[in-house]
Order: sequence, then structure tokens, then C-alpha cells
Amino acid sequence: VVFFPAIAITIGTGQNGLLTGALIGLVCINAERRPVLSGIALGLMAIKPHLAIAAGIYMLLTRRWPAVLTAAVVVIASSLACTLAFGPQIWIAWLGSIREAAVFLEDGRYQLFRMISAYAALYQTGLAPAGAFWGQMATAALALGAVALAVARGPSPRFGLGVAAVASVMISPYAYDYDLPIVGIGLALLIPDLARMASPRERGAIYALLLLTSGYGLLQSARLSAENVAAGGLERSMTPAIGGFALMAVLAVLLWVLLREARPEAVRLHG
Repeated sequence: VVFFPAIAITIGTGQNGLLTGALIGLVCINAERRPVLSGIALGLMAIKPHLAIAAGIYMLLTRRWPAVLTAAVVVIASSLACTLAFGPQIWIAWLGSIREAAVFLEDGRYQLFRMISAYAALYQTGLAPAGAFWGQMATAALALGAVALAVARGPSPRFGLGVAAVASVMISPYAYDYDLPIVGIGLALLIPDLARMASPRERGAIYALLLLTSGYGLLQSARLSAENVAAGGLERSMTPAIGGFALMAVLAVLLWVLLREARPEAVRLHG
């Protein structure tokens, strides 16, 4: 229910959010009992490596070396296969696409209202690209810090994996609403422990914020389409990008719950 709008827009735009969500899901459900399969799925995330950073950090922090080594083998083998098939010039093209994406982000030439990164949210408020970039870096650092805290103090490995999945879309400035199926995987992993750790109000806030993140781009796209805004005009639309702010709020709630859970029992009882 919470992520239905993101699933709808993923199907409607023909994007690969369901594929990346499925791969991260395979990483999570196989992390403990089938680490090689988990590593294969993690390695296949080379198709969108910026969405696999948090899961990779989780594997390193939990010392799941079979999964880490398997992922490395998959990445190296697939890279060699692509190089042999298409020639070494693909790496020049890859670097060029990264530079082009950075320029497009700096110029605001993407549909920022559909982006869910802190960068897009801050940029649309009028902040300079450099300031928005540093805001993104701070958010990424907090997201990875939440993964580390969930590994060290979380109630279960499942909870740590859930935080890693939710954090996956908070690392890169380039993240769209069609990437949100990964966060749906994370929420499914978090819910059993959240039922005990978080109050009904906190859980309700998480659900509402994620529903807002999931549905905002779809609603705004429908509105702009009804107003007959041309495709080229969408990039320059002044429609605010609030998905990043909503995800930052979700991160803040998760950090609050984790830090509260990590406090000594006496402090929790008498603080």
C-alpha cells in the first residue's frame, strides 16, 4: 500500500526499480543462510552501483566475507565480459556519462521534483549546487552511520538489513522515485522489530513519510500532464522536490529509535 505509487510510476515509465528492488531483496533474504547467492545478487547490482553501497557496507561490517568475495568476483567477471564484448571504449563512455550526469545535476536539468535525494530537495529550495552537494554528503554519512549503528546495536540482523535497504537510496544525489521498491524491501524487514521498538505515532510517521515520498512524483507528474506542460518544461519546473526531505525525516526517526534503544536500561527507565 505504501509503495504502490512508486510501483505504478516504475511500470509506467519502464524503469528498472523492480529489478533493483528484487536484487536487494535477494541480498537481504539470503545474507545469513546462503551468502554466495546473496553475493551474486549484490554483484549484479553493478547495473546501479550507487544503490548497492549501503548493502555492501553492511556485508563488510558484519564480516560476511563469502558474500563480499562472491560479489567482487561477479563484478570483475561481468566487467571483463563487457570489455571483451564491446571493447575498452565502454569505460571512456562510462566516465563521460558520470561527468554528464554531474553537469546535469548542477544545472538542474533533471526532473528534480521526482528525485528523492537530499541534493534535489536542497537544490530546489534555491541552495547553490555546492551547498546542496554537501547536504547530500551529510545525509549519506548519517545514513551509513545508521547502518553501522543498526549492526552494532540493532535488535536483529533483519533490522540491520532493513536499515541498509532504506539507506540505499540516500547515498547518491541521483535517486528517483522509481528506485523506491528497495525501500519497500527495507520497510518489510523493519516492521517486525519496529512494532516493539517504535511507538504507534513513530510508526505512523514513517509510513506517512514513505507514502508521501512514493506518491509525490506520481501526483505532480499527473498534475503537470493535465496542465499540458511540455516534456522539456518539466526539467525547469519550479515544483518543489520534497521526497528528499521526507526521506531525511524517516532517517531521523530511525536514528532516534536506534539511539533510544541503545541507551542503558537504567537511563531508559528513569531518563
